[in-house]
Amino acid sequence: MTYENFLSLVLQLKKQDRVISKLYDQKVDLLDFVEPYQVIITDLIKEIYGEDGYDWFSWFCYENDYGEKGMGAWDENKELICQDISSLWKYLESLKSTTV
Repeated sequence: MTYENFLSLVLQLKKQDRVISKLYDQKVDLLDFVEPYQVIITDLIKEIYGEDGYDWFSWFCYENDYGEKGMGAWDENKELICQDISSLWKYLESLKSTTV
């Protein structure tokens, strides 16, 4: 996946997550409506980057709030990874070559 497409995907996902959260705070529950789209994104990320890639993608987007929580992640060589969208993409691309 090109970086431009990956960036667009992550930014659109972040935007929609924010909208859904704001609506949920106002007692509008769209979670059942958006779940199929989450499944599609999950399946596509797993297809491209494998299970490990999806785990990192999910961690970055949901646990680390798209990098805004500032949580750190390191690879097996103690190199900082996944601190922003660009480094997440680079890391996932490196995993892709090992999953093909």
